[in-house]
Amino acid sequence: MIWVFHNLILHSAFVLHTYPWRESSLIVEFLTENEGRVPTIAKGSRRRTSTLRGLLMPFNKLLIRYSKKGDLRSLMSAEWDEKGKNQLVGTQLFVGFYINELILKFVQRNQSCKLLFSDYASTLKNLASFPEMQEVHLRRFEFAILKEIGVMPDFSEHIVSGNSHLYLSPEQGVFYEDDIDNLTLNVGNDFFLIESKLLQVLTTLNSDSYGWTELFQNKKYWLKVKSLLRFLLNGQLNSAELRSRRIMKEINQFSRRINK
Repeated sequence: MIWVFHNLILHSAFVLHTYPWRESSLIVEFLTENEGRVPTIAKGSRRRTSTLRGLLMPFNKLLIRYSKKGDLRSLMSAEWDEKGKNQLVGTQLFVGFYINELILKFVQRNQSCKLLFSDYASTLKNLASFPEMQEVHLRRFEFAILKEIGVMPDFSEHIVSGNSHLYLSPEQGVFYEDDIDNLTLNVGNDFFLIESKLLQVLTTLNSDSYGWTELFQNKKYWLKVKSLLRFLLNGQLNSAELRSRRIMKEINQFSRRINK
């Protein structure tokens, strides 16, 4: 949503990431509702007297105003939009950092992504309110961001029957069996095999956000969908490991050693 007061545009935005710039400033990456990912310079924001201290933290939802010139905008003002909400702790905090890192990797700057903005807001809310279902919230967001960047197809457009299959490539999209007779398939590396029942599941997930909780109870197809998400994400990342995922693995390994 955009508010206009005396020709000043206020954008609803989430803080994704910050890092120091020069002696007293920050580079701040925002996810905005109407302009997508927007990088800004928050001049003087590291000074003790700055009104921005405490505001520019990951996951905070703010109303911001910034200049329109240049690839790196000047942050002109910021104020709370929803103070105190979406407070993540423990493993939910690392899940939050992970989805922020996905946005920074995959979402182009200055391109509207209203659906993803809504999905991101819902994911933070659900992580904070229902932490016991964090894996459901995480996989649902992975699915949403892959749809946003055009990698996850609309499966309702595809039909297979009987023993027929689809094959999905991160770079080339969907292939039917009849389309691949002249291709050398390396299923598991180059293509992901989607049989008819899995296609039904994916079609449901594409249109029904509540289908995720039901799917979570079906271990067989939950693991298949999880494998598909990992296959497509790795294809976009060229198998490079995200920093947040690596840290989470190290923490889990450390916890297992302690609990032995």
